[in-house]
Formats: sequence, C-alpha cells, structure tokens
Amino acid sequence: MSTATQFANLAKFVVATYQGRDNSFPQRVQFWIDCFGDKDISALCTDDIEDGIDILADRDKTLVRVEFVDGVRRIKHVPVPGQKLSPSSINRYIASLGTVFKTLRQKRKLPRGFTSPLRGVTRQTEGAGRTLTVSLEDVKRLVACCRVSRNRKLAAQVAFAATVGWRKSNVQNLRWGDLDLNAGIVDTSRTKNGTAHRGILLPWVIEELSYIKPERAESGDLVFGKADITKAFKNALKLADLPEEWTFHHLRHVAASILAQSGASTVTIMQALNHKSPMMAMRYSHLNTTALRDSMMNAWGAAA
Repeated sequence: MSTATQFANLAKFVVATYQGRDNSFPQRVQFWIDCFGDKDISALCTDDIEDGIDILADRDKTLVRVEFVDGVRRIKHVPVPGQKLSPSSINRYIASLGTVFKTLRQKRKLPRGFTSPLRGVTRQTEGAGRTLTVSLEDVKRLVACCRVSRNRKLAAQVAFAATVGWRKSNVQNLRWGDLDLNAGIVDTSRTKNGTAHRGILLPWVIEELSYIKPERAESGDLVFGKADITKAFKNALKLADLPEEWTFHHLRHVAASILAQSGASTVTIMQALNHKSPMMAMRYSHLNTTALRDSMMNAWGAAA
C-alpha cells in the first residue's frame, strides 16, 4: 500500500494546509485519523464512518479552554462527565471529514475513481446514544412484519443481521457456500478489520434462510445480494412500531444489545461482533444488568 494514499497522511496534509477559522478542525480530523489510521483511503466505507459515529455518541462533551503556556496560545478540551456529545457536535465531526474529502478532491490527491464513503451517512437528528434497549419480542415482531414485504428475502436478511451482527457489506457479500445450515454456523473469510469470522445461526434464523434457499443453490451464489432494501425495511419498521429512523446498520447494535441484556460478557460481545478492541463492545456494558446484579449480590450478600 502506498503511503501517499493512506488516510492518515492525506488527512494530515489537509490539516497542514487548512486556512479556515475553525480552531477545532484539527482536533476533529485527528479523531478520524485515530479511527482509520493507516488504512488506504480507497478502502474506507460507510460502515467505517458509522463505527466512528458510534464512538462519538459515547464520548463525553468537552469544553474548549484557551491557555497560554510560555506565551504560546493553546487550545485545551476539558471533558464534562455525564454529558454526552450533542447531535450537532457529532455533525460537526462528520462535516470536518467531508471537508477532508472535499479538499483532497480539489487538490487532486484522491485516487482515480474515488467515491466518498460519506454517501449514505445521514446527519444526526436526535439522541446521541446508539446502543438500543430492544427485546427479543421486538426483533421477532420486526421479522414477522418483514415476511409480508414484497421483498421475499427481507425477513431472512433482517433475522440474520439482527442475530449474527455482521456489517451490511458482509451480509450483502454472503454466499450460500459460507453457510452450514446443518451445523448452524456461517463463515466469512474477511471482515472490515481484515480477519476471518465465524457466526452462530439460531434455529429460527436457519428456518428463515431455508425458506429462501433455491433448490439448486450454487456455493458461489449470493444469499441476499446488493439490492436496495431501504424502502422495504422502513415499511417493516413502521408496521412493527419500531423507530423509523433506524437503518440496516442498527441491526448490528440490536445483536449486541440483545446479548448484553442477556448477561453476555464484553468478551462474548467482542467475539460475536468481531471487534478487535474491547472499546467498541464496552458501549453495551451498561445493558448487562444481569452480570452487574450477580456481582453486587456476591459482594454484598453477607451484609444483607
């Protein structure tokens, strides 16, 4: 991989040549550098940005303070515990990333044929939290509403994503040869973080997949494909009386939230969603009241 196309190097170039008046621009761009690192800019996708937004949604709000150290003016960001970043603040991070891509395009630093991964990313319009308090009954009701859709694969696709927790790109690229319906497992050779991953298929999900499996399915045939299901998914959400602003990416959070509420450990959630770092899985720890209650009972039982 050429260092000339690494996101980190290109973003640092934009910061170095920035002439705008936004003093926080370098700090916001540094956040995206920390998220994407040395990844080639052509390899960035919408899911990468969605994951970054998830991290921002769990960040504490900060106050900007100007300090002078040895006569040098410095900007300091002081966290405000208990107050999360507002949707408007998160939108400024998204806008800063857009400025990076726009500047690189103007200066002809983008690879030929580059398509901005910001396409398809919507601005924040309400609460900053991306973790979900959702029940198994909610998921089952959503799948039931998907069954009446004209898209015959929608129910299986939603059931799969909401339980296995794969990203949209991996779900779209799923092939019948990746599935073992008898053993109840699914494999992908490569995920966003560059590693292979095995998922578990629940019996009711296997049933949904069996409904749509062709009689002569070839191992290389796509299970779901890349057809746009946005409208059908929105209609199903409305029928199920679930938030209509949910996107398909929210199903990944549904998978993690259901696990957390059942008492699953951070390690288990990491394994299920193929996280490399505990930081992402820790966002769901507040939902794990079962493990917390057990620990408190063990600690305080003698004093009860």
